[in-house]
Amino acid sequence: MRRIILTTLAALSFVACSQDSTGPASTADESLDAGAFGTALTAVGGYEADLYASRLGNGLPEDLRLSDEQRVKIKALVDAFVAATRADREALGAILHRAKAAGRGNKARAEVLAILKEGEPIHSRLVAAEAKLKADIDAILTAEQKAWIDSRISHRCDPKKFPPLTDSQKEQIKALEKAFAEAHKADLDALAKLFDEAKSAGKSGKSREDVAKILEKGASIIARLATARLTLRDQLATVLTAEQKATGCLPLG
Repeated sequence: MRRIILTTLAALSFVACSQDSTGPASTADESLDAGAFGTALTAVGGYEADLYASRLGNGLPEDLRLSDEQRVKIKALVDAFVAATRADREALGAILHRAKAAGRGNKARAEVLAILKEGEPIHSRLVAAEAKLKADIDAILTAEQKAWIDSRISHRCDPKKFPPLTDSQKEQIKALEKAFAEAHKADLDALAKLFDEAKSAGKSGKSREDVAKILEKGASIIARLATARLTLRDQLATVLTAEQKATGCLPLG
């Protein structure tokens, strides 16, 4: 997904404070990427729509894993979000590009701010769209899944201070998520079969003891995957900069 660049009033203030009232916007290029960009998904350690979907798919423990139906519904929501916000994301990216070019060209601070101000209505729409996406995804999750997510996220996270992920960071995160899914596919598939077997046994009237015996077969797999998920979360955290970590908005998991 293309990077969502959210230009906020905090970012504008940062630019303004970095210049004198009459001088050129010589430092605007640095400040434009240093403002407040975090949104609803940043607050839960997902950062952007597709990255959050990956975290839900790979981060939840085995007994709370997304069902195939949930995965399909969440993917549909993310795809619809990407399509619906593409024009705004591209427009906002173009505005930021113009502002950076103005800063590099030593344009006056007021001129750079005027360019950035054009993006305020777009920014507001994107913030609202992402908040709705988060709410729609929440509606698909079970109460137990939502409770687990709430218990794992950092409540000291300040998304408004989170510098946006770079394209390189997003690619690294996607690569780590993909590598996890591929490396543990055999265990994930085997455990999924055991859970299906246990569910069928319960529906057919088998005793709790019988169901428990089926699940016990996967104890070693569950332990391996739990350790692997902790390792993955640590790996994801190493992709973040010190400034991003300082906001408390760490990867979900």
